[in-house]
Amino acid sequence: MSDAGRYQARATLGVPSVRIAAAFRQFAETRGLAVENTPEGLTIRVGPGRVTLAADRANTRLHLSSSDAVNMQLIRDTIAARVSDMGLPITWQDKREPGHPANMSLAVVTAVRQLTPSFVRVVIEGPDLARFSTGGLHFRLLFGPDGADWPTTDEVGVTQWPGGAEAWHRPVYTAREIRTCPDGSAQIDFDVFLHEGGRVTDWTRKVAPGDKIALTGPGGGQGPNRAAHHLLIGDETAVPVIARILAELPDDVQGQAVLFVPDPGDRQELAKPAGLQLDWVMRGTGFSPLGSLKKHTLPPDDRFVFFAGERFDVFSARDHLLSLGLRKSEFHASTYWTAKPG
Repeated sequence: MSDAGRYQARATLGVPSVRIAAAFRQFAETRGLAVENTPEGLTIRVGPGRVTLAADRANTRLHLSSSDAVNMQLIRDTIAARVSDMGLPITWQDKREPGHPANMSLAVVTAVRQLTPSFVRVVIEGPDLARFSTGGLHFRLLFGPDGADWPTTDEVGVTQWPGGAEAWHRPVYTAREIRTCPDGSAQIDFDVFLHEGGRVTDWTRKVAPGDKIALTGPGGGQGPNRAAHHLLIGDETAVPVIARILAELPDDVQGQAVLFVPDPGDRQELAKPAGLQLDWVMRGTGFSPLGSLKKHTLPPDDRFVFFAGERFDVFSARDHLLSLGLRKSEFHASTYWTAKPG
């Protein structure tokens, strides 16, 4: 298959490329996307796809392409939203029949059970959920306004959100396990950390087998790094993703995982390499994820650090790891929530 990709779309922006190239470059770089200069403009790499901006007299030509339909939907929607935010006129050249977004799946809840005092496990099943086994560890649940229909795509393939995109709650969760069923459908297990005031927490209290749900993705991390030494540290919100990573690490990996939870009953038996130590730390005992990170001594090479939790802790963790001389490819620090001021 050519680099152009199987799925393609073209559009024209009614402004010269010299006026918008810098803004697109900054938008991409803040999201960790690779940007390349081309003779005509620039190219932004998005997973297995790309977006190319090229000068066309007083306009800018956009060429979107991907080898994957799900990634193509993400690219198209991201560009449409970015262009709208910038107030730019855009004309899409390709037309298509309206339908469901390629990155959205419908599923049915098959089980809900209390996993530990602070976590509920939800099991969902759908005809195309097997695709979530590749392309990322995470997905988004879709909760729309009361009575709203599921999102659809318009005549140019852009996702339309009933009531407006801002009216939809789209929290990110980790697929803990994916199982293929005999009929070709699949089941996904995911765990919800319970906290008062949380919309998904409230949902788990009333959802029942047979209820329908929609999700988009996959997205996020691509599975564990292959370094010989791993240090994984996370708070309650990161327990599901670290559990998934531990289960997928090679058997010969060494290191340590430190998980913070609010209740002794939240400790779980997790699959992991034999040479990797797993420690559960109770909240309120004087230790913190950031403090745990700072006390660890890392090997000089062949190492990888995963840190996830509260936003400002993550900022500090990044600064700390960079100060130790770690390259950006040697760690991943991800924000899962933000503490309220005061």
